[in-house]
Amino acid sequence: MIINKLNDCNINDQFIIRYLDGAEAEKRRLQNLGFIPSSIIKVINITDDNMIVLVFDSRIAINKEVCNNIRGTILERNSNQKRIQSRYKKHFN
Repeated sequence: MIINKLNDCNINDQFIIRYLDGAEAEKRRLQNLGFIPSSIIKVINITDDNMIVLVFDSRIAINKEVCNNIRGTILERNSNQKRIQSRYKKHFN
């Protein structure tokens, strides 16, 4: 199983949280927002400084530095990205 940072996701990717890094206060704050290990989130939008994610039917904007502390596995890639990767497979290996 590959463990990624939430920052590694693209728009429309689904991500299952495995664990949270960082200070205990930050972990508690993330857990209170719904970032609980084994929960599935979806990336809605990405800007320069923030990511907007869907957590239990709520949209939450979080700083990309905080996203570095959310570790897990990417479940489903954006279908357009899959299509591009299959078309240009030699460039992605």
